[in-house]
Parts: sequence; C-alpha cells; structure tokens
Amino acid sequence: MLVAQLVFVLTLGALFTGCGGPEEKGAGDDLPNATAQQAGEASTVEPSTLGVAEAAAAGIDEASIRTSLDHLTGASPAPLASGEITIAERGSEDGRRTAAEYMKESFEAAGIPARIIEFTLDDRRGFNVEATLRGTEGKKHLWVTAHLDSVYNAGASDDASGLVSILLTAKTLAQLEPEHTVHFVAYDLEEIGLFGSSRYVDTIVSDVREREGESAIIGNINSDMVGYDEGGFRAVVGTCNQAGPLDEAILRASEAIDSPLDLDDDCLARSDHQNFWDAGYPALIMTDGTKYDDYPWYHESGDTVDKLNIPYLHAMIQLTAASTALLAVPES
Repeated sequence: MLVAQLVFVLTLGALFTGCGGPEEKGAGDDLPNATAQQAGEASTVEPSTLGVAEAAAAGIDEASIRTSLDHLTGASPAPLASGEITIAERGSEDGRRTAAEYMKESFEAAGIPARIIEFTLDDRRGFNVEATLRGTEGKKHLWVTAHLDSVYNAGASDDASGLVSILLTAKTLAQLEPEHTVHFVAYDLEEIGLFGSSRYVDTIVSDVREREGESAIIGNINSDMVGYDEGGFRAVVGTCNQAGPLDEAILRASEAIDSPLDLDDDCLARSDHQNFWDAGYPALIMTDGTKYDDYPWYHESGDTVDKLNIPYLHAMIQLTAASTALLAVPES
C-alpha cells in the first residue's frame, strides 16, 4: 500500500523541497524559481506530445485557480446566469444554493453536463452538485469530490480549495477523452455530519453497482482542505489501507509530473470519502499537512483567500488531475 511505496516519492519530494518551498503563506507567494518556470512552460506544451498525466497537469493554471477561489469565497462576485452574486458564506441555505448554482454553471461552461440534486434533512435542504464526464467506453466509474458547504464563513481552505480542484480537474479531463466515466461531485452538508455524501453514495453510487456490478466502481478521490502550506510543500494522502488502485495512481502521477509535493500517508477519516469506505468502495483523501485541526483558521472567520498558498494549491490540483487521468484515460 501507499505507506510501503512512499519511499521513492518522499525522496523525490525532498529533492524539490530542497529547491526552496515558499516560507510565507500568503496567496501572492511564488513557487521556487525552477518549479515556477516549469509550471509556466507546461501550459504551452501541446497535450498530444505528453502522457495523459502530464497533459492533465499542464491544463491547470494559477489564474483560473485564483478566479474560482475569489468567486466561491466572496472575494469577488460570482457570475451566474441570473446575475452577479457575492457568495460571502456557504453555511446558510441561500449561500449553499448559490454556490451550487455556481458549480453547476461552471461545469456546464466547460462542456460537462451537470445537475443539482436536492435532498432534505429534517428542516434543512441540501444541494449536491454532480457533473458527469461520460467515458468513451463507460464501463467503469470514478468519483472526484469535495464538499460544498462551509461553517458560515468564506471557507477558503475548507473547502473552496477542494471545489476549485474538482472544477479545474473536470475542465482538463474533458480535453482528454476519458475511457471511463468520471463523476465530479460537490457534496453539501458535510460540516454537520457528511450527510450529502451519505445520501449520494446510498443512492447514485449504489445504483451504479446494482446496474453494472462491483467491478464498475473504481473508487473516490476526495479533496478537503488542500490550499494551505506551512512552509514545505507537504501533503497527506489518507488511505487507511482502503484505497485499492487509487494510491498507486497517486504515486505514478507524482512521478510522471515531477510533483514538488512531499507526500505522507495517514489514516484520515472525518470527510466525505468515509462514506465510500463504509459502503466497501476504494477511496482516499487528499489534504494538506495540517490534517484539518492544525490549520490556524480551521472553522474560523479568518479562513479567507489571503491565507492560502496558491502555488501549493496549484501543485495539489495538478496531482489530483494527473491521478484522475491515469485512472480514467487510456495511455496511447
């Protein structure tokens, strides 16, 4: 499993970290010079000249990250079909509904059909968002997920960072003609008990298994709090020995794109991937080195865009996109 295999990636990560990770944690920090140059050059490379992992990573750019983050955290108005709306928080029903509309319209703008799946929980209404990128074969299914809601704050790290990750991963994967179907899902009501993902797994994922069989389920890559760095490009992959083929894909992707991330393995629950585990499906979580609680603004009003390290978030999204590509797109 991932713990045993991480020696190579840890060594690779140490080499890149040694080039000088950002020491400050503001959104304006830059990557180490060599890595920044590589990131800039990657965006100009034609995907046809790359492997699928490299092509997926090359499609992730910092300008798009900043724009989506600003829209989801209220730093700038979100452009919706109904008009511009500021999403100041994603805890109230209005805030969560507006964020769901933004996610749906953003997926659709990338050419990926999307829908809002409403559900009720006592006197609350939830709004899961699902965008489905159909595979050319469509025989297997992968889920790439994050959670929509916040604790009545901007929720920049928790979990606008994950929402931006699934948005940009979806956009770059749409250019690669995946063989397998990829579902990009933003779950609502995670903060009060993982309810959105519980409803989704119990219905949508279970329906896929009943209709197409156990072998149709590849698994779930979940991103929760992937935008903060304390000064070393450290990331954590939570597998609890229940990741199936996903952990190998993370390792292969890290090597293929020369990721600057220093990966650790841990047994982390407390997020939406847990419902995949409980149902017996492979899953893992991508998160930053704080492992939730050590983030200084965890569930606080200070969880705003200026606290995030954009080059770090860029690297996290690139790794997620590259891993998704290796799992869903055939190598030519």
